[in-house]
Amino acid sequence: MLDELVTISRLTDLPLADLRPLLAESRAQGFDFLDRLVSGYENGRNRFNHPDEALFGVYAGTQLIAIGGLNRDPYLPDGATGRVRHVYVLAAWRRLGVGRLLLDAIIAEARRHYRRLTLRTMTDEANRFYCALGFQTTPRLDGATHHLVFAE
Repeated sequence: MLDELVTISRLTDLPLADLRPLLAESRAQGFDFLDRLVSGYENGRNRFNHPDEALFGVYAGTQLIAIGGLNRDPYLPDGATGRVRHVYVLAAWRRLGVGRLLLDAIIAEARRHYRRLTLRTMTDEANRFYCALGFQTTPRLDGATHHLVFAE
């Protein structure tokens, strides 16, 4: 049913106008990682444009309701580790499966290029979400709070 309401798109450009509601809401919640997404995109430091990277948007009609990306892990330059980046779902769309759809797309893309996936989160709610998707907490990986190892 959710698949009929939303579409997941691989983004080739950062849709700044579409991103404004997510930026405003995330700032109001005390998060700055979407500002870092915009900054990194604008200055060219992170455009998700390597063959093993991707940026995804989830749309309900023409409204962007979630965003998230996949990068090479900059803290583990082994070439085998990807990193989930800048995942945000508008509050009105949480707990409806939107985050899971977005992460399913990110994980599917990561499986094509990497042996494991890492991420960093700072909230209990996000910790529970990622653990429910199979990620494990990790104290061992530099810059990461969670990891997911793909079966060989």
